[in-house]
Amino acid sequence: MRWARWGLLVCLAGCWDQGEEPPGEPVGTFEAVGLLVEHSCGSAIPSPDPLELDFALREEPGGRAYWRQPGGPIFAGVKRDGEYVFQVSQSWKVIEPDRFRGYVGCSVTQNDVFRFELEEVEDPMGDVALGADAGVAPKPLTLTGSQSTEIVPLTGSDCTPAVAASGGPFLALPCRVEYVLTGTGVTED
Repeated sequence: MRWARWGLLVCLAGCWDQGEEPPGEPVGTFEAVGLLVEHSCGSAIPSPDPLELDFALREEPGGRAYWRQPGGPIFAGVKRDGEYVFQVSQSWKVIEPDRFRGYVGCSVTQNDVFRFELEEVEDPMGDVALGADAGVAPKPLTLTGSQSTEIVPLTGSDCTPAVAASGGPFLALPCRVEYVLTGTGVTED
């Protein structure tokens, strides 16, 4: 589970001080579950099934969005046409080059995309079910979306030794891991 959270978010971590108010206005807090629907990477990419995510979502006018797991860093993305999209891309070495053997090494790019839409749910119990008083009641929300990770060798890399057929940890390269996400949340004020 750590890998999925880390891999999705590592490059977009904000540098805000823990004591500062996070950017944007609160949208809501969410609990989501991801069911694994594709995994062609093998043991190189541990992928829990199900994937569990708890996070708070914020947004600014103009489409900038932010999400944060409790106690974690803040990550930036965008909201377009009702869809929130958070993208991360990073490159890393799988196998170091060996100039004495004439091996160029294996480097890959990891592209992570977390996308979802929110929908307000009509509450049949009204504000009573949410414990609302005379103030503004939080509204229940549903979340649907996906989280995907693609690993692609960099141009000029030789990743043959990294593939399982050659004793490596990857089932295949390029490869993909994808979750279908569903969840619930409540608006924040």
